[in-house]
Amino acid sequence: MNEWHQRDHSPITEEKLVRAVHILADIVENSGSAFRPLYQDMRQQLANLRVQQQAEAAASARAAHGATKVA
Repeated sequence: MNEWHQRDHSPITEEKLVRAVHILADIVENSGSAFRPLYQDMRQQLANLRVQQQAEAAASARAAHGATKVA
């Protein structure tokens, strides 16, 4: 248990969420529906992260476009 607590707590990335979703999909497939709520939650978190990233990219693009317009 100590090993788990001493792990690096780096930010959650899309890669990490995709990996977790794939692992949970395998667990749900092999172990039944007991893990399905966790799997669905992870899929939702991944979708939310992608929406957030798209919104941030769009905001950055608008800001960059606005900055070039002013200059």
